[in-house]
Amino acid sequence: MSNNSTVLVIDDEEQILWLLEEALSDSFQVLTAKNSREAEKHLDNNKIDVCIIDLFLENETGFDLINSWKDKYDTKFIVITAQDTSSNVIESMQIGAIDFISKPFVLDEVKNKIAEAISIHKSQTEITKTEYDYQSKSKKMIEIYKLIGKVATSNINILITGETGTGKEVIARLIHKKSNRANKPFVALNMGAIPADLIESELFGHTKGAFTGATTDKPGKFEEANGGTIFLDEISEMDLNLQVKLLRVLQEKEIYRLGSNKPIKLDVRVIAATNKDLEQFIRDGKFREDLYYRLNVVNLELPPLRERKEDIPILIEHFLDKYKYIKNKTLTVTQEAMDKLVSYNWPGNIRELENIIQYLIVQATGESIKLKDLPDKIIKGHHNGNSIKKELFNLAEKLLNCHNESNDLSIFDEYLRIVEIPLIQAALEKTNNNKSAAAKILGINRNTLRKKIKEYNLE
Repeated sequence: MSNNSTVLVIDDEEQILWLLEEALSDSFQVLTAKNSREAEKHLDNNKIDVCIIDLFLENETGFDLINSWKDKYDTKFIVITAQDTSSNVIESMQIGAIDFISKPFVLDEVKNKIAEAISIHKSQTEITKTEYDYQSKSKKMIEIYKLIGKVATSNINILITGETGTGKEVIARLIHKKSNRANKPFVALNMGAIPADLIESELFGHTKGAFTGATTDKPGKFEEANGGTIFLDEISEMDLNLQVKLLRVLQEKEIYRLGSNKPIKLDVRVIAATNKDLEQFIRDGKFREDLYYRLNVVNLELPPLRERKEDIPILIEHFLDKYKYIKNKTLTVTQEAMDKLVSYNWPGNIRELENIIQYLIVQATGESIKLKDLPDKIIKGHHNGNSIKKELFNLAEKLLNCHNESNDLSIFDEYLRIVEIPLIQAALEKTNNNKSAAAKILGINRNTLRKKIKEYNLE
């Protein structure tokens, strides 16, 4: 990156300004400011390519400054803050920031984000407050919040995927709260919880006499959601005949109640969710490909809790506060107990964690949750190995079921490749791309790691 590009760093911490100026000056022209007054002098007198701004300055916020500057100055904004809640990430992206950096940060990552920012157009959307505000240290979740910030105010359909218990409905509600439909209804429907013979009526409504027991006209969930958002959970459970009707609704933006030939016009955003592999369902003839592409305009793949362990203490604190009414006080967790909770594999994901925290609040006898209060399965970690073995076995079964003998790779080689790539990626991420350290963790030679990186194109 040419050092002809100019970066303005705005932060009220002297050490942050010094650190970033020292680290970035070999690649960029770097200017610094402790407040908006100093920053505006630089912005008025220089062409600033990228502006790195702390969200919470003394007596002012980055939100307000970006809002007031985004149309006045031709620059790109990257937000930096220690308060990396989901709301802060999403709102930053919505008001015009093109990236988000959590403190403490890795300097090479900051450099890369600046380089990327110089070639990216800023987006401009309004802030919408939300009650679904979760802090996260997980890079995967922050990327998801950033994407939500970019697409929430559009009307495009979204497919949320992830294991059971990863919080798909929470994310759907968050998208709704951040959208232009926030003041309209949000209607959730679990497709797997409704008897097959009732689901069409539940979705589209019915008229009096449409079937036995239909004694009055009844609007369906789509009508209830008109103007707002409908969330279709477990979309894979929908039978093929109903999939055809849903596809027509998405195309024509109108429905027919059962027993009526009068169309009802709709303005509804559809968010669907599943814990199944819909592409495999398509191959098996269980899900329509055309419907899949209608729903999957944007895909949000939620990571399982075992892949975002850095968020477990944050979630525990959230649930302790949420359920403090049980004992009319907020309990703490001893470090010994916290270590066990973090190391557990959480096969049931966030939903399991939430249930366990409710149990622990009841179980604890003092002011804190101690190791002795934890269930045996967490203390002994029974599910860790078993869960991983089960997942690997399921992967092997899938490969055996769908393997094409004309493939260049044998099943054995294909299996190793699938398992090996994320293992190498995780080691590189854990070591901030330090190949020597990653090779040491993996127990392989550094040259072997380099060959694998090149073979799998992981640079």
